[in-house]
Amino acid sequence: MSTGMTTHSLKPKAVLRGRLTLLALILFFALPFIVAKAILSNHWYESGATNHGQLLEPRATFESLGMVNPLQGESWQLGFMLPATCDDACLNRLYIMGQTYLALGKYKERVTPVVYVQTGQVLPELPDSVTVLTVNDAFFALVPSQGYVITDTLGQVVMFFEPTTKEQQIAHSKGLLSDLRKLLKLSRVG
Repeated sequence: MSTGMTTHSLKPKAVLRGRLTLLALILFFALPFIVAKAILSNHWYESGATNHGQLLEPRATFESLGMVNPLQGESWQLGFMLPATCDDACLNRLYIMGQTYLALGKYKERVTPVVYVQTGQVLPELPDSVTVLTVNDAFFALVPSQGYVITDTLGQVVMFFEPTTKEQQIAHSKGLLSDLRKLLKLSRVG
């Protein structure tokens, strides 16, 4: 009889230990999901977007904007939206676009530097490597004046960069170069 009592007295301890083990396992596997849900619900996590420019949404192409793209199928375009009058800041941004184009290195052959203008606009002196494209009001409404634009070989306006201050221009141009290199590296077109 004494053997029955010892087995009986051990049984509640074994059951308690089993329940604690089960609870620990449930917490071990459920806790990461609970923590992740709390982080996402409270917006404590910032997404890992690595681009510096703004991706254009919804998708816009030269064709959808009512224009013909003379460089379609030939090359990517690194463009600059020329304002009505090109002051010193504008000339500086044109220079930065030219330097960004030169810094592309091996990718330079796949890109054409472009200045987008409206009909009858007065142009500053531009290097021979720059192509001038006349665009319509719909295109100008899409991208801000003095902003940079990246267009793929299919004529899709992929990304644009808002104009920035002179102090931030170098960091801005590094972001432009980084984004353009990344697009060219990952591109399956052109």
